[in-house]
Amino acid sequence: MARRVLIVEDEDTLRFTFEHFLAAEGYAVDTAADFAEAIGKVESADYDLVFTDIILGNDNGIDVLREVKERQPSIPVVMITGYPNVETASDAVRLGAFDYLPKPVKRDALLRVARMALEHKDLMEEREKYRTNLEAIFQSVDDAILTVDLDMNVVAYNESGKYFFSLAAESIGRRYVPGEGNGAFLHALTETLKTKRPVETQRTECVVGGSEKRVVSLKTSPLVDRTGTFSGAVMVVRDETRLDDLEKSFEGRETFHNLVGSSPRMKEIYAFVESLADVPTTVLVTGESGTGKELVAAALHYKGGRSTKPFVKVNCSALAEPLLESELFGHVKGAFTGAIKDKMGRFQKADGGTIFLDEIGDISPGMQVRLLRVLQEREFERVGDSTPIKVDVRVIAATNVDLAEKVRIGQFREDLFYRLKVVRIHIPPLRERREDIPLLVEHFLAKFRTKFKKEVSAVSDEVMKVFMSYPWPGNVRELEHVLEHSCIVCTSGLITLEHLPSDFMEHHEIHGIEPATERETTLQAIRKALEKSGGNKAKAARLLGISRITLYRKLNELKIVHDE
Repeated sequence: MARRVLIVEDEDTLRFTFEHFLAAEGYAVDTAADFAEAIGKVESADYDLVFTDIILGNDNGIDVLREVKERQPSIPVVMITGYPNVETASDAVRLGAFDYLPKPVKRDALLRVARMALEHKDLMEEREKYRTNLEAIFQSVDDAILTVDLDMNVVAYNESGKYFFSLAAESIGRRYVPGEGNGAFLHALTETLKTKRPVETQRTECVVGGSEKRVVSLKTSPLVDRTGTFSGAVMVVRDETRLDDLEKSFEGRETFHNLVGSSPRMKEIYAFVESLADVPTTVLVTGESGTGKELVAAALHYKGGRSTKPFVKVNCSALAEPLLESELFGHVKGAFTGAIKDKMGRFQKADGGTIFLDEIGDISPGMQVRLLRVLQEREFERVGDSTPIKVDVRVIAATNVDLAEKVRIGQFREDLFYRLKVVRIHIPPLRERREDIPLLVEHFLAKFRTKFKKEVSAVSDEVMKVFMSYPWPGNVRELEHVLEHSCIVCTSGLITLEHLPSDFMEHHEIHGIEPATERETTLQAIRKALEKSGGNKAKAARLLGISRITLYRKLNELKIVHDE
């Protein structure tokens, strides 16, 4: 369709010449001799481009520009003048003129400016369409979204965010200050702005709309443009109150705050964690390596009243005593070689929240003394400083060693041991809750399907037999690593024995299982895929990574009864 152009020129010869030049290039051209005629045509038709002389007899082309921009802001307007001056130029630029053409106007210049103006209009309209679509998506998302700049000033929010974060139109450009009970929002945004890394918080309680308590999960991510410039952070908050309520009321629940299992012992742990969540006592979590001690500690923190405050984790076995002391309690400038500035310790960072001391059984006698004082008096001094610092911190410790035995042989202080084990939660090894293995397999397969974008839907019966009989010295963590390897190498929808890690098969005795024949493996894979898809052949074929025609052929070859 021809682009429509309006020429506003009071000189008949020029008006005819411009019309001839543009019409010869395929434009649909209308003309007007004065202001009134021009505005009448703009009101009755949609134009892609307007050329107007600045001098229109008794009228002024600047007035044409002003009226066109008020009625149709996207139309580019090109000014034509024989006497340009600073005043008219500044007025035209302020009102949004696209360009100037000095008289005498040559054909090539006229056509070049017309092309440039129309390309600019198309680009602006495309950008506006893109922006409008993004805005529609932004506003339609049920999750609450908030973006802030590097100074924590509000940049944008969607309709859900307006309610969740108690924002109004005047909040744009002002510093975001969360209401009482929403410290988790500020903490997550602050960490992302400081570290340029995502922060994720699962199932924490907050106050929305100024007074309503809700259970939410939130994630913050850095805002980075295509040039790599870091400009702020975006926070997405999902309301999981209903899911949390259902989870609490569901007696046969299979998961609890990232913990997976429906065995009686795991259900006891879920109930115990819920009962302890708001009790400020010290908790000792025990269990073999890989059983999920950190997950229990996180559940204790995020299920309680401290969930909006920091959850700080420290691996006590990863640092030598001098470094661990500085890491836990901080230091002042000059306290030791390399202390070039003051440093805040983990206990101070966790003020109001929870500190998780993993591998507590590995700390030195000197650190045991200092930690005992913190537990007794809730205060400490930074390395190189004698000023006591008071903190309100809940301590959760974890160990995979027998602390009672270490006390007996003199490697761990008895008084610290009893301070730590005011309440003890023991996580059973995986071999003592084998009924949870199928659930864990499903959980990890779902995780890796998303991570690797592969439709690995199940493990074969032979693999499940191996999993159920294997002692799992590495517990849940080992199971996760085995499944991750298997998902990477698996090229179909079913994990079989050949996909298991070679060291897992070689270094641990797995006997009494005959490898399945190719026919049995294929048969099993198809049946599992059909079961997963509810009998839907097309979906089953996608799960198996084959075409629908191939699936029908194999169904016939294997004599599997199926409905057409």
